[in-house]
Formats: sequence, C-alpha cells, structure tokens
Amino acid sequence: MGDPRYNAFFMLTGGITFVAFGLSFGSCLFDINTVDACIANSVEWMDVLKGVGDHLIAWGAAIVRAAFNA
Repeated sequence: MGDPRYNAFFMLTGGITFVAFGLSFGSCLFDINTVDACIANSVEWMDVLKGVGDHLIAWGAAIVRAAFNA
C-alpha cells in the first residue's frame, strides 16, 4: 500500500474538492431554474475555500522548510 501520510493527504484534498463541489453546485445539479442560486452560493463559498487552500499551501511550505532545516 503506500505511505499512510500520502494516503491521508489525498483523502484530505479529495474530500475538500468533493465538499467544494457539493456546496457550490449542489443547488443547481438537478434543476436548471436554480442556476442563479448556484452562482450566488459559489461566490459565497469561494472565499472560504480559497482560505482553506491558502492554509494548506502555507502548511505544506512550512513542512518542506522544516524538513530542509532539520
């Protein structure tokens, strides 16, 4: 199987992607008349999800810096 840390990373990023899709587009998947609600919801969650992504990037950079400094 592989390194469990890699598996956890891919589960985390895959989970965030799935949640982002569900939160942003769940309101218009089956009803084309709710496209406006879908767009509004996407805009609302964009800042939240960008913040999560920025945090993950900063966390990864800190891990790499710590590994090279050790």
